[in-house]
Amino acid sequence: MTVLTRAGGQTAEIRRSLAWMVLSCLLFAFVMASVKLFLTDLPPVQTVFLRYIVGILLLIPLVAGTLDGVTVGASWKMLVARAVCHALAVLFWFYSIMRIPLAEVNALLNLGPVYATIGAAIYFGEGLKMRRVMAILISFAGAMAIIKPGFGEINLGTLAVMLTAPLFAVSDLIAKSLKQHHDDNVIIIALSAGIAVATAIPAVIVWQPMSTMNWVGVLAIGVSATLGHVTLMKSFRGPMWAAQTGKYIQLLFVVLFGITLFDEIPVMSTIMGALVVLGAVTYIAIRESRNA
Repeated sequence: MTVLTRAGGQTAEIRRSLAWMVLSCLLFAFVMASVKLFLTDLPPVQTVFLRYIVGILLLIPLVAGTLDGVTVGASWKMLVARAVCHALAVLFWFYSIMRIPLAEVNALLNLGPVYATIGAAIYFGEGLKMRRVMAILISFAGAMAIIKPGFGEINLGTLAVMLTAPLFAVSDLIAKSLKQHHDDNVIIIALSAGIAVATAIPAVIVWQPMSTMNWVGVLAIGVSATLGHVTLMKSFRGPMWAAQTGKYIQLLFVVLFGITLFDEIPVMSTIMGALVVLGAVTYIAIRESRNA
């Protein structure tokens, strides 16, 4: 009975991790669509700065009562390192969204889970069973199928998102480690504050006047991204491989937004690639539910 209870607990943990990651993916896909809809005429660093200011304003009422007596101690270096990595990642990410199709941006971001899952195996000792490796590789193959038509030309947007993926992976790994010492609220507010500080001066230097629609976009990405980080942190309560495998579903949301909002009609390779991604994620969830 003890073994069955433990197995059931592990299965529930995996399912919760995947569910939180799927919700996080939907929110971040909405962020991408909002940047492309409302913010392409602003410098990326200005957008990033305002996004995190909005995030801080949203988080303060939620976390104020939980931060009394909190100290960061020796982990301040990790908090700073994560803020720097994440700030650079978001800058490159927003720049790429403004330059290339959403599906291509997100497909290349799918390199991130590969880096993160391998890193978790190295630094956290999380096992990489063959089915986990195969699910990640198959998902990656599906992502590559989606952007195959765009591989004829490598532009600055493509290079930017290729830098984004490993930076986000490092940020995810640091966040996973920080959860051993701090509450989710501390980690999230520290990230928002750190990025706001890091981007404040550059944002002021390149500041552009903002329209009403720009402000709508800033509020949209601020709210969605903040909630996305909250759900992302909850997904990390399970094993890293489960959270990162579920992250590939964001690709499907992005393709849907691209079709409905920007007339970015995917070719057959895009549709097939998205189905491969969904199939791999579904497979790993079912297999782990049966074998956890």
